[in-house]
Amino acid sequence: MTFPYAPTWWEEHEAIVSRAAEDGLSVENPPFSADLLALLTDVEAAFAQTGADTPGWEDPHHDPTALGERRDSRDEEYSRSSDPGKYRILWTRAEAWTQVLTARGWADAVEIEDGAQVSWAVDPRVDRYRTTVLRPRRPGTQPIVLVRTAPDDATGSTDLAAADAVVPDLVVGFGEPAVAVLEPDCLCDACDSGSRDLLEVLDQAILSIVDGSSEVVRSPDGASARTSFGAESGSGADDPATTLRLTAGPWADGWAPRPLCPPIEPLSPIESAWQDEMLRDPWPTRLLDAALAVLPAPLEGRIHRLRTGRSAPPTRYATAVDPDVAITAPLDALENPPAGYNLMHRSALVTAMDFETASSAVRGWVVHRRAGLQVSASHGQAEPGAQVHLRLGIGPLSILAPCRVLWVIDEPDRAGFAYGTLPGHPESGIEQFTVTRAGAGAGTGTGTGAGTDVVRFHLDAVSKPATWYARLGRPVSRLVQEVVTRRYLRALSTRAAPVFDMARRVE
Repeated sequence: MTFPYAPTWWEEHEAIVSRAAEDGLSVENPPFSADLLALLTDVEAAFAQTGADTPGWEDPHHDPTALGERRDSRDEEYSRSSDPGKYRILWTRAEAWTQVLTARGWADAVEIEDGAQVSWAVDPRVDRYRTTVLRPRRPGTQPIVLVRTAPDDATGSTDLAAADAVVPDLVVGFGEPAVAVLEPDCLCDACDSGSRDLLEVLDQAILSIVDGSSEVVRSPDGASARTSFGAESGSGADDPATTLRLTAGPWADGWAPRPLCPPIEPLSPIESAWQDEMLRDPWPTRLLDAALAVLPAPLEGRIHRLRTGRSAPPTRYATAVDPDVAITAPLDALENPPAGYNLMHRSALVTAMDFETASSAVRGWVVHRRAGLQVSASHGQAEPGAQVHLRLGIGPLSILAPCRVLWVIDEPDRAGFAYGTLPGHPESGIEQFTVTRAGAGAGTGTGTGAGTDVVRFHLDAVSKPATWYARLGRPVSRLVQEVVTRRYLRALSTRAAPVFDMARRVE
């Protein structure tokens, strides 16, 4: 087994759900059924054999002596994979799933040496080599496609920025033609958080298809995906001509699928009208709107009524900013974390867009929407003093997290912003979102993105529980925080690229 002395991810999940139930709390994901746990146990046992020569590894950034137990990534770790061969662990995990599913009689495996022969509804943006197609025997179900992104004998490449870089990775898709539900993440040393995270994401992707709890919807208007573990959506699809709805069915007779997470709600009519207005107005008008937004609402309304063509304030998400409400964390908490605060730094390589596009996406709340949060902001772009209400979940069980933007970073090769928590937020802290650029075009205004520049997305946060329920359910809170953090980091990944069509226009 990869981690003989550590619980599996599903054992940790069950422990968290059990503790939450004991404390009278509820979580989105219900407990796993006995059948599902037996399936995962069989996969783990098979993996002890298939993965015998591909050992797992701990998070190389883990530092128990540091506050937050994770050190920052070093500059030299970006765009470098010191041991690309270790990622073959994904292949051997997929082999374990293949052995278990065929041994149970649920599917037949077909090996295809040339992965380019497999038909895709939307082509994955990676090279494809040896492919395994698992065809379920139960009617009304969808096949799984497991694609290797490098030749079996590839030695790999330590320079991920090179044009011929090769890293053994895996694409997971389902359907016929197939749709990818898991594509390669950044595998550089800076973003490496250990093999446990990789195997958990892979397990959940395959399990959701076998369980019958996976759905993908694509149309010219948008794309979305849901499982029992999470949901994501974006505006626009990779292929404008593609329209499909693909739903998995359970591979075993009498199997009850886990409930899908609720879909991410589209923009409300008010939000859509606000975005239309922001896109239509010239920048001087938008600048004046942003300046007036910090005024008391009655005064703002009077000024707007004096403006030509304006009888009322522009459509706004949130209530007027109240500058008298102080943030609940010290302003220097990121630099000097107070006792009891947890410090976190995470980062990811941006591969789908240039620096300017990524910067606009971060400043325009696109990252938060892509992470599954409902956003209500006083400004279309993050500006000092702007107030934003973030909501996670739906209905009475949702969590409201009010924040205020503290500062904005606007430099030639570094852009972003930071906000602090306001009263009512379950946490007390400060979070900073930053995009950086390094490379041939950096600092010159001539960078063209992936060809010359390396663009990175950084997330820095310091926090501690601020409400009784956050303190009582600290394990659940940390789980939710980790899930949202992963979604933030993946928001600027290749899969999320379509969502930035809107962000490019908000200048």
